[in-house]
Amino acid sequence: MLLLALGVVLTAALHLVAAVPSLKARIKARVSDRAYGPLFGLASIVGIAVIVIGWRASGFVPVYDPPAWGRHANFVLTLIAFICLGIFLFRGSWRQTLRFPMAFAAIFWSIGHLLANGDLASIILFGGFLAYAVLHIFIGVGNGVRPSPEAREGHNLLSVFAGVALYGVMIQAHHALIGVPVFQLN
Repeated sequence: MLLLALGVVLTAALHLVAAVPSLKARIKARVSDRAYGPLFGLASIVGIAVIVIGWRASGFVPVYDPPAWGRHANFVLTLIAFICLGIFLFRGSWRQTLRFPMAFAAIFWSIGHLLANGDLASIILFGGFLAYAVLHIFIGVGNGVRPSPEAREGHNLLSVFAGVALYGVMIQAHHALIGVPVFQLN
């Protein structure tokens, strides 16, 4: 569980850099504007890999019994999370309205999974990301962070289609990637 917690903390800390423009600018100045994106992407992949390895290595330690309806709520909240991810990926006006669509995606995803799972690893992973996302919004608002004001025609609809499509892909790939089947067909 320590590896899982370390991965969550490292990934959250890395992504909080975006909520502090002055810190992000200093890092870009140190590593160069051109190298920042690839280095950030590589560090993100490493953080996610540590999380997945930590998750798979964690034993099941029950902490609470999730509500019977929690699994169904998780499907809806995770769909909303993926739509927020689509809003983040495209440049529609909803991106400007939500301001932090990726943080909202993490919030919906985390709450959904906390309603469906009651084990210690889930609390570390989803509780950690929930705390990170809320902190990201508060720090970002405090620092005046806003997405690009550029809004492209048709991108709101594209963001919904992309979110639903990614949701469908993740439902299919969840067992292979995470090790937990979404549906038990037996």
